[in-house]
Amino acid sequence: MNAFNDAERRGISLVEFMVVISILGLLVALLLPALQAARETTRRTSCLNNLREQGSALLQFEAANGRLPSAGQGTDPTLSPPASAFEMRSAFAQMLPYLEEAYLTAEMNFDYAYNDAAWPNNQTAAKTIVPTYLCPSNAFRTPDPNGYGLTDYMPAIYSDIDLDNGVYEPLSRMEGAFRLGGMPAGKIIDGLSRTIALAEDAGRSFEAYFPNTISQSADPIFSGGSALVWNGKTQVTYAQWCAARGITSGGLAPGDGAPASGRRVMNRWAEPASSGGISGQPNSTPGNLINPINGNDAPVGGPPGCPWNQTNCGPNEEVWSWHLRGANVGMCDGSARFIYSKIDPRVLRRLVTADEQAPFSDNDVHE
Repeated sequence: MNAFNDAERRGISLVEFMVVISILGLLVALLLPALQAARETTRRTSCLNNLREQGSALLQFEAANGRLPSAGQGTDPTLSPPASAFEMRSAFAQMLPYLEEAYLTAEMNFDYAYNDAAWPNNQTAAKTIVPTYLCPSNAFRTPDPNGYGLTDYMPAIYSDIDLDNGVYEPLSRMEGAFRLGGMPAGKIIDGLSRTIALAEDAGRSFEAYFPNTISQSADPIFSGGSALVWNGKTQVTYAQWCAARGITSGGLAPGDGAPASGRRVMNRWAEPASSGGISGQPNSTPGNLINPINGNDAPVGGPPGCPWNQTNCGPNEEVWSWHLRGANVGMCDGSARFIYSKIDPRVLRRLVTADEQAPFSDNDVHE
């Protein structure tokens, strides 16, 4: 005979079941934010490591070529006031051999724009996803409509934040480590560890996709060859560039569509305009300096006075990440660091410029 009385056996009551469920729900609610924070910490670290890899590639390029790569875009010293010009290759395209992606560079012909149908191998290479160029924290990344590989980073080519009042001033433009044609690392007299080479800019998009990032610069293919490029001495049209080399543009690659604006697509790694100047947010005033990093982050898409499709607003050619309180940057010595959103714009300028010799303290970089 069973030693236990069947009458003493009973299941869990509904009340007890509800209590257990409530306790489990409370535990999940308490643990979920911590789990999400841990995942973001991992993503942010991965993002930082990408910049370290790119920094190492920059230094290897410099050791092999005696200069840093051109950023693809840079300041034309023959113009007054200084203005930007473009080359046929982006900084990211030049770094590929030092990121174990040399086979992509071998396919490309830099006498042609990356999206010129006259050299189809350019499109084949440029449509390759390069994981080192993507930050896993970017939740808003949308695949390119034409299949091009994207980047969440930006070579910092100059700053035109005024050193006195901290607001955008075009006439105050000073160059960073990236120059047209490249420059030796030894000429960065402000110090390799104190000069930004690359920064996150993870909010850019194709202009037809939210947040509808639009470039200021015409694309040489979309615009029928009218975009100005650099030939080592002055600016020429893309048609002139091709004619000087005895080549003919083939126009858009089959299957590629042009943005409605006819302008460059800044978040493609093969696009020379993936680089940018650091100007601060244009709605910043001397009495109200907007955060120069992750500035105008609310509401998503930007406030009415500075929507993200406008140049320099939010992530449009400015330092931007989806991390809380700041963004990662890579320095010219190959190191990488996290810089807080509330950094004074004037200190950010000093970090970008390469030979301004404007002093700042490391304490100015943190909260």
